[in-house]
Amino acid sequence: MRLVGSAITIAVAILGFAAIAQQTGTGTNQPPAGSPPTPTPPANGSQPQVDESALRYFASQGDTRRVNAEIARLRALYPNWTPPSDLSQLSGAAAAAPDPLIERLWNLYREDRIAEVRAAITERQTSDPNWKPPEELVTALDMVEARRRLTNASDTGQWRTVLQVATETPGLLTCTNVDVMWRVAEAFARTDQPNRTRDVYTYLLQNCANPGERLATLQKALTLLPEPQVTALLQFERKTGETPDDFTSIRDELARRRVERASLDSKMTASAEDLAVVERMVQNTNEAGPVLILGWYNYHHGNPARALELFKTALDRDGGTKAAEGYAMALRALERLADAEAFAYEWRERAPENMKIYLDVATALLSQDPPPRLEPQVLARIVPVVTAQRFSDAGQALGWYSYNTEQIRTARDWFRTALTWKADDEASAYGLALTTQRLNDRAGFNAVVAQWRGRSQRIAELADGTNAAIRRQPAATPAIVAQVPMAQPAESAPVPLQPRPASRQVTAERVETEQTFARTEANVRSRQTQARSTLGRSCAMTRNPAGLSGDSALTRGWCLMEINRPMEAVAAFDQAIATGSSRTREEAAYGKSLAYLRKNLTSEAAIAAAEAPQTRERRVELGASILTQRALAAYRDGRYVETLLALTERARLVPEQNDLLLIRGWSYVKLGRYDDAEKVFRAVQQTGYSEEAAGGLNAIREITGQIRY
Repeated sequence: MRLVGSAITIAVAILGFAAIAQQTGTGTNQPPAGSPPTPTPPANGSQPQVDESALRYFASQGDTRRVNAEIARLRALYPNWTPPSDLSQLSGAAAAAPDPLIERLWNLYREDRIAEVRAAITERQTSDPNWKPPEELVTALDMVEARRRLTNASDTGQWRTVLQVATETPGLLTCTNVDVMWRVAEAFARTDQPNRTRDVYTYLLQNCANPGERLATLQKALTLLPEPQVTALLQFERKTGETPDDFTSIRDELARRRVERASLDSKMTASAEDLAVVERMVQNTNEAGPVLILGWYNYHHGNPARALELFKTALDRDGGTKAAEGYAMALRALERLADAEAFAYEWRERAPENMKIYLDVATALLSQDPPPRLEPQVLARIVPVVTAQRFSDAGQALGWYSYNTEQIRTARDWFRTALTWKADDEASAYGLALTTQRLNDRAGFNAVVAQWRGRSQRIAELADGTNAAIRRQPAATPAIVAQVPMAQPAESAPVPLQPRPASRQVTAERVETEQTFARTEANVRSRQTQARSTLGRSCAMTRNPAGLSGDSALTRGWCLMEINRPMEAVAAFDQAIATGSSRTREEAAYGKSLAYLRKNLTSEAAIAAAEAPQTRERRVELGASILTQRALAAYRDGRYVETLLALTERARLVPEQNDLLLIRGWSYVKLGRYDDAEKVFRAVQQTGYSEEAAGGLNAIREITGQIRY
């Protein structure tokens, strides 16, 4: 059998044969190899008899499309056949006295009423057993029915059936049936034979002329073939002739895909040419897709400012939740956390990814050091969402934010709640240990230590009194701070009974802000300023101090104190203590104590002060500062006996100033020691604090119901 076809043999590929027959003459409408065998020419070399009845009929009806299709089919069957040069000849004498039944059958065929054609043929053969329908009509009917079976199988995903029908009816695989060939190509792909899919598309691009169908072939290839194979098919682009191809859209789509992959992986870099293609798409279309791709590319490649602009454009183009996610993440990358929280809150319920980014942004906002001054409405947004989502990281962040703003009871409750959401969260357990210790909750503290001592070194050190470096600590309390809603109901801290609470509240706030820690040594400020001048901008860059010399670490520590990053300063001072000279160690221990005092960590400050010998002046300074903070913390928590003990101990070191005398007086009031309180308030009144002292005296008068002068 002689196979007629071009370089790509579709029918042979379907059957899985390795051999491919090659024939010359690959016209644009040539069928692939595997078409019906060409009839053997007569021995005398004359042209075989060709049934042109269908061609005559279509010509007589003026049906140009079917005439061309029939010519293509006859050429496939009879390569040596030449259609009449003047098709009008087919509707002349040769068409005289046509069989009325044949004409009716072709009319039904033309109207795609195939079942009626079959019924009419059967009826005629029943009445006239010797009658045979035209061979061309039978072939045409077989082709139509095979095409229908193949199309139905393709539409329902029966890919093996598609290939079986194509194998049985190779005459379908011609450029006149491009849709059939596309379906066969897809069937190969769906049955894990991508190379044969490529072969079908290659045949179409090499042999079929319609520009729209050629472009559509590549568009289909984009959905089914790996990109390298699609790129290889671009070589068949016809750039000359009456109908040249334009495969620019395919090349642009491949570039877009490459940029999209790089937009999701910071380790991949797109070429300038591919980026330019996507930029052009952004400018030439009003779609959000290319903008999002470029936005994510810039975000993951270190340009959040440009990413923010692009995500804003995507939002304007109805980019939806993905654009909102990118916009919030770009704001976060630019450290505009307050803006990111407000924006992400509005989108949080649109998609799971939007909820995740909101929780991440809220956690980052709460975790800043020093803590930001958040408006009450911000916390009112964050807390219900965190609680509903049971997000342990944000619960822990609320705990540290409360701790850093001296809301110790609230901090304790948040750490406890975070642990119920994530039982193995060591950081929350540490926060719970720290807060229970600060609140003098011995039972709570011991319970945490008993559960975590073997799993957390810093909790064990806290229990043993040797903890010198912790993950997060309280910052200096802002003068005004929004109250964090508690994670669960808790007893409020006691409030001093006073007739004019506003005046005393001002006093308490002033005491806390003025007495965070003392700086009696005049050159502390000059040390910090000089260190920052020495290091310049590099001071603000996060750096592991390990490896620095003692003097370099000391300088870095003072510089970090100047820019109010005390916990990073602690690590630098630790390095200086470990590697420096005796003078450097003394300076570093002093600086480390001041850093802890700035974070209200009195126990850690006391331990740090003992790490190297200090002068008597410094010992007094640090001791007074530590006792001041202990007294203030105890007073805020309602532990008035501890307040008086700390103040008495401090008074042995340095004279007690009026602010602390007022704290002493109110502690006496809360303990019912009104005579002692009156003596203190009268002493303060004589030094010029008449209004504040008078408030205390009036409170005593109201409580006791006696008039005292």
